Amino acid sequence: MKIERLEQSDNGKRLNTELLTLKDVVIARGKKRLLEPLSLSFHTAEFTAIAGENGCGKSTLLSMLSGVETPFNGELTLGGQAISSLSANHLALQRAVMAQSASTPFGFIADELLHLARYQHIELLEQKSRLINLVAEQFDITHLLARNIQTLSGGERQRIFLAKAVLQILPSDQNESLEGKLLLLDEPTSALDLRHQKLVMQQLVALREKGLCIVCVSHDLNLISPYCDRLILLGEKRCLADGPPARVLTTDMLSRCYHTQLNLIKNEQKQVFVTH
Repeated sequence: MKIERLEQSDNGKRLNTELLTLKDVVIARGKKRLLEPLSLSFHTAEFTAIAGENGCGKSTLLSMLSGVETPFNGELTLGGQAISSLSANHLALQRAVMAQSASTPFGFIADELLHLARYQHIELLEQKSRLINLVAEQFDITHLLARNIQTLSGGERQRIFLAKAVLQILPSDQNESLEGKLLLLDEPTSALDLRHQKLVMQQLVALREKGLCIVCVSHDLNLISPYCDRLILLGEKRCLADGPPARVLTTDMLSRCYHTQLNLIKNEQKQVFVTH
């Protein structure tokens, strides 16, 4: 079964310019091939979720998309340029990454970490502080800014590191478009309570509406599918399905991807939720 790449999301918003493209890229960990030659494109103003079984290559794919790992075959381009040809400074301004195990071995104050995220930006201290305070408010971490990062709970740290990733690529002018910017996230809500899961998803949608391209690895299909424009299911060493969540999430496709029988529930908005 194959789901074709769709030109339009379920909410009727047409997808925009290709920003990040893989062509015939093999995803491997050591000598083990996780994904056979893979070709995908990600667009501006698009929120894409990537899901699949443990060990299918989701995090390794995200690392490849970030430019941290170089594919030994195929092409990977960001904004039409080979990502391997872009300088570290250029990449830092264009794409930000939140790893699954985001942490720091040092006892940084949360506010210090957020200031480090603006290192590449040339701006007045007043501008920087205003932007940091705005993002802190959006992710409900204002009350944590004076805390040592190592004293925070897992969910609190997760929101700090998510805010840090967002701050890295935000322009100083809050009204400027985020087109051409890329945010890569690996399980950004795994430690969050229900209120903060919803808050983070709403903030990500708001960033996508400003033109940001978001690619998010997540195991929580029920959380992310109502918010993302596009869902990619990985399995059998390839992309099994790619399209709007309501079309990708079928019992046959889930059984094939996760090797177990799952059931689906649809609400009045025709959103699909997975249950055992």
